[in-house]
Amino acid sequence: MPRSENYLKKELYSLIKEDAKIFEFLQSGATDGMWYWDLEQPENEWMSDRFWTELGYDPTKNSHHASEWQDIINQDDLQLALENFQKHCDDPNHPYDQEVRYRHKDGSTVWIRCRGIVIRNSNNQPYRMLGVHSNITALKESEARYRTSLKKIDHAYASVKLALEESERLFEMAPDANLKLDVRGNIIKANQQAEELFACPRNKLEQLSVFSLVPLAKLEKYQQAFRQYFDPCYTGDSLFKKSLAILDYAGRPLTIEVTLNLIPTRAGKIALATIRDISEKEALIQSLQHQLEENQKLHALALSDPLTKIFNKRHFNNMMLEEHNKAVRHQQRLSLILFDIDHFKAVNDNYGHDVGDKVLMQLTLFIKQFVREEDTFARVGGEEFAIIAPFTNTDAALTIAERIVEECAKHPFVINDQQQINITVSVGTASLSSTDKTWSPLFERADKALYQAKRLGRDQVQVSAIF
Repeated sequence: MPRSENYLKKELYSLIKEDAKIFEFLQSGATDGMWYWDLEQPENEWMSDRFWTELGYDPTKNSHHASEWQDIINQDDLQLALENFQKHCDDPNHPYDQEVRYRHKDGSTVWIRCRGIVIRNSNNQPYRMLGVHSNITALKESEARYRTSLKKIDHAYASVKLALEESERLFEMAPDANLKLDVRGNIIKANQQAEELFACPRNKLEQLSVFSLVPLAKLEKYQQAFRQYFDPCYTGDSLFKKSLAILDYAGRPLTIEVTLNLIPTRAGKIALATIRDISEKEALIQSLQHQLEENQKLHALALSDPLTKIFNKRHFNNMMLEEHNKAVRHQQRLSLILFDIDHFKAVNDNYGHDVGDKVLMQLTLFIKQFVREEDTFARVGGEEFAIIAPFTNTDAALTIAERIVEECAKHPFVINDQQQINITVSVGTASLSSTDKTWSPLFERADKALYQAKRLGRDQVQVSAIF
Protein backbone atom coordinates (compact mmCIF):
# COMPACT_ATOMS: atom_id res chain seq x y z
CA MET A 1 0.00 0.00 0.00
CA PRO A 2 1.76 3.26 -1.09
CA ARG A 3 2.11 5.92 1.55
CA SER A 4 0.15 9.09 0.71
CA GLU A 5 1.49 12.59 1.35
CA ASN A 6 -0.36 15.04 3.56
CA TYR A 7 -2.84 17.00 1.47
CA LEU A 8 -1.81 20.33 3.07
CA LYS A 9 1.80 19.76 2.01
CA LYS A 10 0.66 19.09 -1.56
CA GLU A 11 -1.56 22.16 -1.45
CA LEU A 12 1.25 24.41 -0.16
CA TYR A 13 3.72 23.17 -2.78
CA SER A 14 1.13 23.86 -5.48
CA LEU A 15 0.48 27.35 -4.14
CA ILE A 16 4.22 28.10 -4.20
CA LYS A 17 4.31 27.06 -7.86
CA GLU A 18 1.14 28.94 -8.83
CA ASP A 19 1.23 32.07 -6.70
CA ALA A 20 4.45 34.10 -6.56
CA LYS A 21 3.14 35.96 -3.51
CA ILE A 22 3.53 32.81 -1.40
CA PHE A 23 7.22 32.46 -2.31
CA GLU A 24 7.74 36.19 -1.77
CA PHE A 25 6.22 35.90 1.70
CA LEU A 26 8.49 32.98 2.61
CA GLN A 27 11.69 34.59 1.39
CA SER A 28 10.93 38.05 2.80
CA GLY A 29 9.71 36.78 6.17
CA ALA A 30 12.35 34.12 6.80
CA THR A 31 15.53 35.69 5.37
CA ASP A 32 17.44 38.96 5.18
CA GLY A 33 18.23 38.36 1.54
CA MET A 34 18.27 35.58 -1.03
CA TRP A 35 20.53 34.79 -3.98
CA TYR A 36 20.52 32.34 -6.90
CA TRP A 37 23.78 31.74 -8.73
CA ASP A 38 24.45 30.38 -12.24
CA LEU A 39 27.53 28.19 -11.71
CA GLU A 40 27.89 27.60 -15.45
CA GLN A 41 28.12 31.35 -16.02
CA PRO A 42 29.44 32.39 -12.60
CA GLU A 43 29.32 36.12 -13.29
CA ASN A 44 25.49 35.88 -13.39
CA GLU A 45 23.79 35.86 -10.00
CA TRP A 46 20.31 37.04 -8.99
CA MET A 47 20.15 38.83 -5.64
CA SER A 48 16.82 39.74 -4.01
CA ASP A 49 16.03 43.36 -3.14
CA ARG A 50 16.43 42.56 0.58
CA PHE A 51 19.98 41.34 -0.15
CA TRP A 52 20.95 44.90 -1.13
CA THR A 53 18.77 46.98 1.21
CA GLU A 54 20.32 45.21 4.24
CA LEU A 55 23.66 46.58 2.99
CA GLY A 56 22.32 50.09 2.33
CA TYR A 57 22.19 49.88 -1.46
CA ASP A 58 19.43 50.64 -3.94
CA PRO A 59 18.58 47.28 -5.57
CA THR A 60 17.39 48.98 -8.78
CA LYS A 61 20.94 50.13 -9.46
CA ASN A 62 22.50 46.68 -9.32
CA SER A 63 23.01 44.47 -12.34
CA HIS A 64 22.98 41.01 -10.70
CA HIS A 65 26.64 40.22 -11.20
CA ALA A 66 28.59 38.18 -8.65
CA SER A 67 31.43 40.71 -8.77
CA GLU A 68 29.15 43.32 -7.15
CA TRP A 69 28.95 41.55 -3.78
CA GLN A 70 32.50 40.20 -4.03
CA ASP A 71 33.75 43.80 -4.12
CA ILE A 72 32.11 44.72 -0.78
CA ILE A 73 32.65 41.52 1.23
CA ASN A 74 35.63 41.31 3.58
CA GLN A 75 38.31 39.67 1.44
CA ASP A 76 39.42 37.23 4.15
CA ASP A 77 35.81 36.15 4.56
CA LEU A 78 35.44 35.87 0.78
CA GLN A 79 38.31 33.38 0.76
CA LEU A 80 36.57 31.38 3.52
CA ALA A 81 33.29 31.42 1.58
CA LEU A 82 35.01 30.23 -1.63
CA GLU A 83 36.77 27.43 0.22
CA ASN A 84 33.48 26.29 1.77
CA PHE A 85 31.81 26.56 -1.64
CA GLN A 86 34.39 24.19 -3.16
CA LYS A 87 34.09 21.75 -0.24
CA HIS A 88 30.29 21.82 -0.54
CA CYS A 89 30.50 21.14 -4.30
CA ASP A 90 32.81 18.18 -3.66
CA ASP A 91 30.79 16.82 -0.73
CA PRO A 92 27.08 17.77 -0.32
CA ASN A 93 27.32 16.78 3.37
CA HIS A 94 29.78 19.61 3.99
CA PRO A 95 27.57 22.60 4.87
CA TYR A 96 27.93 25.90 3.06
CA ASP A 97 27.39 27.96 6.21
CA GLN A 98 29.63 30.76 7.51
CA GLU A 99 29.58 34.19 9.15
CA VAL A 100 31.02 36.90 6.93
CA ARG A 101 31.45 40.68 7.02
CA TYR A 102 30.18 43.10 4.40
CA ARG A 103 30.94 46.79 4.00
CA HIS A 104 27.70 48.78 4.32
CA LYS A 105 27.21 51.67 1.93
CA ASP A 106 27.77 54.07 4.85
CA GLY A 107 31.14 52.42 5.58
CA SER A 108 30.05 50.39 8.62
CA THR A 109 30.47 46.62 8.97
CA VAL A 110 27.48 44.31 8.55
CA TRP A 111 27.75 40.75 9.88
CA ILE A 112 25.89 38.20 7.74
CA ARG A 113 25.30 34.50 8.27
CA CYS A 114 25.45 33.11 4.72
CA ARG A 115 24.00 29.67 3.98
CA GLY A 116 23.57 27.93 0.65
CA ILE A 117 22.95 24.67 -1.19
CA VAL A 118 24.29 23.52 -4.56
CA ILE A 119 21.73 22.31 -7.08
CA ARG A 120 22.93 19.56 -9.41
CA ASN A 121 21.89 18.63 -12.95
CA SER A 122 20.97 15.16 -14.25
CA ASN A 123 24.69 14.34 -14.47
CA ASN A 124 25.12 15.19 -10.78
CA GLN A 125 27.20 18.22 -11.68
CA PRO A 126 26.69 21.53 -9.82
CA TYR A 127 25.02 24.04 -12.10
CA ARG A 128 23.10 26.38 -9.78
CA MET A 129 23.34 27.46 -6.15
CA LEU A 130 20.62 28.86 -3.86
CA GLY A 131 21.46 30.81 -0.73
CA VAL A 132 20.03 33.01 2.01
CA HIS A 133 21.39 35.76 4.25
CA SER A 134 20.65 36.44 7.92
CA ASN A 135 21.77 39.77 9.39
CA ILE A 136 23.49 38.98 12.74
CA THR A 137 25.12 42.40 13.23
CA ALA A 138 23.10 43.25 16.34
CA LEU A 139 24.04 39.94 17.96
CA LYS A 140 27.75 40.43 17.17
CA GLU A 141 27.73 43.99 18.50
CA SER A 142 25.88 42.91 21.64
CA GLU A 143 28.44 40.17 22.28
CA ALA A 144 31.31 42.63 21.80
CA ARG A 145 29.75 45.19 24.16
CA TYR A 146 29.12 42.53 26.79
CA ARG A 147 32.71 41.25 26.65
CA THR A 148 34.07 44.79 26.76
CA SER A 149 31.84 45.73 29.69
CA LEU A 150 32.84 42.66 31.71
CA LYS A 151 36.52 43.25 30.96
CA LYS A 152 36.29 46.88 32.11
CA ILE A 153 34.42 45.95 35.28
CA ASP A 154 36.85 43.17 36.19
CA HIS A 155 39.84 45.40 35.47
CA ALA A 156 38.45 48.20 37.64
CA TYR A 157 37.58 45.77 40.44
CA ALA A 158 41.06 44.20 40.38
CA SER A 159 42.73 47.64 40.44
CA VAL A 160 41.17 48.65 43.76
CA LYS A 161 43.55 47.80 46.63
CA LEU A 162 42.11 46.91 49.99
CA ALA A 163 44.63 49.06 51.86
CA LEU A 164 42.26 51.05 54.03
CA GLU A 165 44.76 52.55 56.51
CA GLU A 166 47.35 53.08 53.80
CA SER A 167 45.20 54.98 51.23
CA GLU A 168 41.94 56.81 51.89
CA ARG A 169 42.19 58.17 48.35
CA LEU A 170 41.81 54.66 46.87
CA PHE A 171 38.81 54.09 49.14
CA GLU A 172 37.07 57.19 47.75
CA MET A 173 38.03 56.58 44.12
CA ALA A 174 36.98 52.94 44.00
CA PRO A 175 34.49 52.19 41.19
CA ASP A 176 32.33 50.14 43.57
CA ALA A 177 30.60 51.00 46.84
CA ASN A 178 33.00 50.74 49.80
CA LEU A 179 32.11 50.55 53.48
CA LYS A 180 34.41 50.42 56.53
CA LEU A 181 32.81 48.31 59.27
CA ASP A 182 33.71 47.48 62.83
CA VAL A 183 33.34 43.93 64.10
CA ARG A 184 29.75 44.61 65.17
CA GLY A 185 28.79 45.67 61.63
CA ASN A 186 28.60 49.44 62.40
CA ILE A 187 29.48 51.58 59.35
CA ILE A 188 32.56 53.69 60.13
CA LYS A 189 32.95 55.25 56.69
CA ALA A 190 31.21 55.15 53.32
CA ASN A 191 32.29 56.41 49.90
CA GLN A 192 30.24 58.29 47.31
CA GLN A 193 29.43 55.12 45.38
CA ALA A 194 27.90 53.57 48.52
CA GLU A 195 25.73 56.64 48.97
CA GLU A 196 24.42 56.28 45.43
CA LEU A 197 24.06 52.50 45.54
CA PHE A 198 22.04 52.38 48.75
CA ALA A 199 20.04 55.56 48.04
CA CYS A 200 21.06 56.94 51.42
CA PRO A 201 23.08 60.13 52.28
CA ARG A 202 26.63 59.42 53.40
CA ASN A 203 26.24 61.12 56.79
CA LYS A 204 23.19 58.95 57.43
CA LEU A 205 25.00 55.79 56.32
CA GLU A 206 27.80 56.45 58.78
CA GLN A 207 25.31 56.36 61.66
CA LEU A 208 23.88 52.97 60.74
CA SER A 209 24.73 49.32 61.14
CA VAL A 210 25.29 47.51 57.86
CA PHE A 211 22.29 45.36 58.74
CA SER A 212 20.09 48.48 58.93
CA LEU A 213 20.57 49.02 55.20
CA VAL A 214 17.75 46.53 54.81
CA PRO A 215 15.09 47.73 57.29
CA LEU A 216 13.28 44.91 59.07
CA ALA A 217 9.95 46.63 58.50
CA LYS A 218 10.35 46.39 54.73
CA LEU A 219 11.09 42.72 54.31
CA GLU A 220 12.41 40.60 57.13
CA LYS A 221 13.80 37.81 54.98
CA TYR A 222 16.16 40.22 53.18
CA GLN A 223 17.64 41.54 56.43
CA GLN A 224 18.07 38.04 57.79
CA ALA A 225 19.83 36.96 54.61
CA PHE A 226 22.06 40.04 54.77
CA ARG A 227 23.13 39.27 58.35
CA GLN A 228 23.56 35.57 57.54
CA TYR A 229 26.04 36.38 54.79
CA PHE A 230 28.01 39.02 56.73
CA ASP A 231 28.40 37.36 60.14
CA PRO A 232 30.79 34.52 59.15
CA CYS A 233 33.52 36.95 58.11
CA TYR A 234 34.04 38.15 61.68
CA THR A 235 34.88 34.66 62.98
CA GLY A 236 37.80 33.98 60.64
CA ASP A 237 40.52 35.53 58.51
CA SER A 238 39.43 34.29 55.07
CA LEU A 239 38.14 36.41 52.22
CA PHE A 240 34.35 36.36 51.97
CA LYS A 241 32.49 36.86 48.67
CA LYS A 242 28.77 36.40 48.04
CA SER A 243 26.02 37.46 45.67
CA LEU A 244 22.57 38.12 47.12
CA ALA A 245 19.29 39.92 46.50
CA ILE A 246 18.47 42.78 48.90
CA LEU A 247 16.40 45.96 49.21
CA ASP A 248 18.25 49.27 49.44
CA TYR A 249 17.41 51.91 52.08
CA ALA A 250 14.67 53.34 49.84
CA GLY A 251 13.11 49.91 49.28
CA ARG A 252 14.49 49.39 45.76
CA PRO A 253 15.38 45.75 44.98
CA LEU A 254 19.03 45.13 44.11
CA THR A 255 21.24 42.20 43.28
CA ILE A 256 24.68 42.83 44.74
CA GLU A 257 28.04 41.11 44.91
CA VAL A 258 29.75 41.58 48.28
CA THR A 259 33.47 41.08 48.90
CA LEU A 260 34.34 41.31 52.58
CA ASN A 261 37.91 41.44 53.93
CA LEU A 262 38.82 41.37 57.62
CA ILE A 263 41.78 43.71 58.17
CA PRO A 264 43.86 43.83 61.38
CA THR A 265 44.75 47.38 62.54
CA ARG A 266 46.34 48.95 65.61
CA ALA A 267 42.85 49.69 66.91
CA GLY A 268 41.65 46.15 66.32
CA LYS A 269 40.01 44.38 63.39
CA ILE A 270 37.88 46.21 60.88
CA ALA A 271 36.13 44.94 57.78
CA LEU A 272 36.22 46.44 54.31
CA ALA A 273 33.07 45.67 52.34
CA THR A 274 33.26 46.21 48.56
CA ILE A 275 29.77 46.06 47.10
CA ARG A 276 28.97 45.94 43.40
CA ASP A 277 25.53 46.33 41.83
CA ILE A 278 25.17 43.37 39.44
CA SER A 279 21.43 43.77 38.84
CA GLU A 280 21.86 44.49 35.12
CA LYS A 281 24.35 41.66 34.73
CA GLU A 282 21.97 39.22 36.43
CA ALA A 283 19.07 40.47 34.33
CA LEU A 284 21.14 39.95 31.17
CA ILE A 285 22.14 36.44 32.25
CA GLN A 286 18.52 35.56 33.02
CA SER A 287 17.43 37.00 29.69
CA LEU A 288 20.05 34.96 27.84
CA GLN A 289 19.09 31.82 29.77
CA HIS A 290 15.42 32.39 28.99
CA GLN A 291 16.23 32.88 25.32
CA LEU A 292 18.30 29.70 25.32
CA GLU A 293 15.45 27.76 26.92
CA GLU A 294 12.98 29.15 24.38
CA ASN A 295 15.32 28.26 21.50
CA GLN A 296 15.68 24.74 22.89
CA LYS A 297 11.89 24.41 23.10
CA LEU A 298 11.49 25.62 19.51
CA HIS A 299 14.20 23.23 18.38
CA ALA A 300 12.47 20.32 20.12
CA LEU A 301 9.12 21.27 18.52
CA ALA A 302 10.75 21.38 15.08
CA LEU A 303 11.97 17.79 15.54
CA SER A 304 8.81 16.32 17.11
CA ASP A 305 5.61 14.92 15.66
CA PRO A 306 2.82 17.13 17.10
CA LEU A 307 0.39 14.23 17.67
CA THR A 308 2.53 11.44 19.13
CA LYS A 309 5.31 13.66 20.59
CA ILE A 310 8.03 11.35 19.23
CA PHE A 311 10.53 12.38 16.56
CA ASN A 312 9.26 13.37 13.12
CA LYS A 313 10.41 12.47 9.60
CA ARG A 314 12.83 15.41 9.48
CA HIS A 315 14.73 14.27 12.58
CA PHE A 316 14.56 10.66 11.39
CA ASN A 317 16.37 11.65 8.18
CA ASN A 318 19.02 13.56 10.13
CA MET A 319 19.60 10.65 12.53
CA MET A 320 19.76 8.11 9.70
CA LEU A 321 22.55 10.16 8.15
CA GLU A 322 24.35 10.52 11.48
CA GLU A 323 24.01 6.88 12.54
CA HIS A 324 25.00 5.63 9.07
CA ASN A 325 28.14 7.77 9.10
CA LYS A 326 29.08 6.61 12.62
CA ALA A 327 28.48 2.96 11.78
CA VAL A 328 30.62 3.17 8.62
CA ARG A 329 33.39 5.16 10.36
CA HIS A 330 33.65 2.79 13.34
CA GLN A 331 32.60 -0.41 11.50
CA GLN A 332 29.61 -0.94 13.78
CA ARG A 333 26.30 -2.76 13.32
CA LEU A 334 23.21 -0.77 12.37
CA SER A 335 19.65 -1.96 11.76
CA LEU A 336 16.39 -0.28 10.79
CA ILE A 337 12.91 -1.45 11.81
CA LEU A 338 9.91 -0.08 9.88
CA PHE A 339 6.33 -0.91 10.84
CA ASP A 340 2.84 0.35 10.25
CA ILE A 341 -0.66 -0.41 11.49
CA ASP A 342 -2.62 -2.99 9.51
CA HIS A 343 -5.92 -1.78 8.06
CA PHE A 344 -5.60 1.58 9.77
CA LYS A 345 -7.91 3.17 7.19
CA ALA A 346 -10.69 0.90 8.47
CA VAL A 347 -10.13 2.22 12.01
CA ASN A 348 -10.57 5.79 10.78
CA ASP A 349 -13.55 4.85 8.59
CA ASN A 350 -15.35 2.86 11.28
CA TYR A 351 -14.61 4.95 14.36
CA GLY A 352 -13.54 8.36 13.08
CA HIS A 353 -10.21 10.15 12.88
CA ASP A 354 -10.33 11.14 16.56
CA VAL A 355 -10.23 7.46 17.51
CA GLY A 356 -7.51 6.92 14.93
CA ASP A 357 -5.43 9.61 16.62
CA LYS A 358 -6.00 7.94 20.02
CA VAL A 359 -4.78 4.64 18.60
CA LEU A 360 -1.65 6.30 17.20
CA MET A 361 -0.87 7.93 20.55
CA GLN A 362 -1.51 4.73 22.53
CA LEU A 363 0.58 2.70 20.11
CA THR A 364 3.46 5.16 20.46
CA LEU A 365 3.42 4.85 24.26
CA PHE A 366 3.17 1.06 24.00
CA ILE A 367 6.10 0.72 21.57
CA LYS A 368 8.40 2.89 23.71
CA GLN A 369 8.95 -0.07 26.04
CA PHE A 370 10.81 -1.84 23.22
CA VAL A 371 12.99 1.16 22.35
CA ARG A 372 16.43 1.49 23.94
CA GLU A 373 17.99 4.77 25.04
CA GLU A 374 20.40 4.79 22.09
CA ASP A 375 17.63 4.07 19.53
CA THR A 376 15.72 6.69 17.56
CA PHE A 377 11.93 6.21 17.47
CA ALA A 378 10.11 8.33 14.87
CA ARG A 379 6.81 8.67 13.07
CA VAL A 380 7.70 8.74 9.36
CA GLY A 381 4.21 8.61 7.84
CA GLY A 382 0.53 8.62 8.71
CA GLU A 383 0.55 5.22 10.41
CA GLU A 384 4.15 4.28 9.67
CA PHE A 385 6.90 4.28 12.30
CA ALA A 386 10.62 3.63 12.36
CA ILE A 387 13.22 2.55 14.93
CA ILE A 388 16.87 3.23 14.13
CA ALA A 389 18.83 0.65 16.12
CA PRO A 390 22.60 1.23 16.31
CA PHE A 391 24.93 -1.61 17.47
CA THR A 392 22.20 -4.07 16.39
CA ASN A 393 22.65 -6.95 13.95
CA THR A 394 20.01 -8.72 11.85
CA ASP A 395 19.10 -11.34 14.48
CA ALA A 396 18.74 -8.78 17.27
CA ALA A 397 16.57 -6.53 15.07
CA LEU A 398 14.39 -9.54 14.19
CA THR A 399 13.94 -10.37 17.87
CA ILE A 400 12.79 -6.82 18.63
CA ALA A 401 10.46 -6.78 15.61
CA GLU A 402 8.87 -10.15 16.45
CA ARG A 403 8.23 -9.02 20.01
CA ILE A 404 6.55 -5.83 18.74
CA VAL A 405 4.26 -7.87 16.45
CA GLU A 406 3.42 -10.44 19.16
CA GLU A 407 2.82 -7.97 22.00
CA CYS A 408 0.89 -5.50 19.83
CA ALA A 409 -1.57 -8.19 18.73
CA LYS A 410 -2.34 -8.98 22.39
CA HIS A 411 -2.59 -5.39 23.59
CA PRO A 412 -6.08 -3.82 23.86
CA PHE A 413 -6.40 -0.24 22.60
CA VAL A 414 -9.05 1.83 24.41
CA ILE A 415 -11.27 3.94 22.16
CA ASN A 416 -13.85 5.01 24.73
CA ASP A 417 -15.02 4.18 28.25
CA GLN A 418 -16.73 0.97 27.20
CA GLN A 419 -14.97 -0.20 24.07
CA GLN A 420 -11.57 -1.58 23.14
CA ILE A 421 -10.16 -2.70 19.81
CA ASN A 422 -7.23 -4.83 18.78
CA ILE A 423 -4.84 -3.93 16.04
CA THR A 424 -1.89 -5.65 14.41
CA VAL A 425 1.24 -4.32 12.79
CA SER A 426 3.40 -5.41 9.87
CA VAL A 427 7.15 -5.02 10.24
CA GLY A 428 10.13 -4.93 7.89
CA THR A 429 13.73 -4.97 9.05
CA ALA A 430 17.05 -4.44 7.32
CA SER A 431 20.67 -4.20 8.42
CA LEU A 432 23.57 -2.15 7.11
CA SER A 433 25.60 -3.66 4.29
CA SER A 434 29.25 -2.93 3.58
CA THR A 435 28.15 -1.76 0.12
CA ASP A 436 25.77 0.92 1.45
CA LYS A 437 27.41 4.21 0.53
CA THR A 438 24.47 6.19 1.98
CA TRP A 439 21.59 5.33 4.28
CA SER A 440 19.04 5.27 1.43
CA PRO A 441 19.63 1.61 0.40
CA LEU A 442 19.13 0.52 4.03
CA PHE A 443 15.80 2.37 4.18
CA GLU A 444 14.69 0.99 0.81
CA ARG A 445 15.39 -2.61 1.88
CA ALA A 446 13.47 -2.19 5.13
CA ASP A 447 10.59 -0.55 3.24
CA LYS A 448 10.44 -3.43 0.75
CA ALA A 449 10.47 -5.93 3.60
CA LEU A 450 7.57 -4.06 5.24
CA TYR A 451 5.45 -4.23 2.10
CA GLN A 452 6.38 -7.89 1.65
CA ALA A 453 5.00 -8.51 5.17
CA LYS A 454 1.75 -6.80 4.18
CA ARG A 455 1.47 -8.76 0.91
CA LEU A 456 1.96 -12.04 2.75
CA GLY A 457 -0.99 -11.41 5.06
CA ARG A 458 0.11 -8.75 7.56
CA ASP A 459 0.66 -9.23 11.33
CA GLN A 460 4.19 -10.53 10.72
CA VAL A 461 7.86 -9.63 10.25
CA GLN A 462 9.87 -9.82 7.06
CA VAL A 463 13.65 -9.46 7.05
CA SER A 464 15.37 -7.95 4.04
CA ALA A 465 18.18 -9.94 2.53
CA ILE A 466 21.44 -8.04 1.92
CA PHE A 467 22.65 -8.22 -1.68
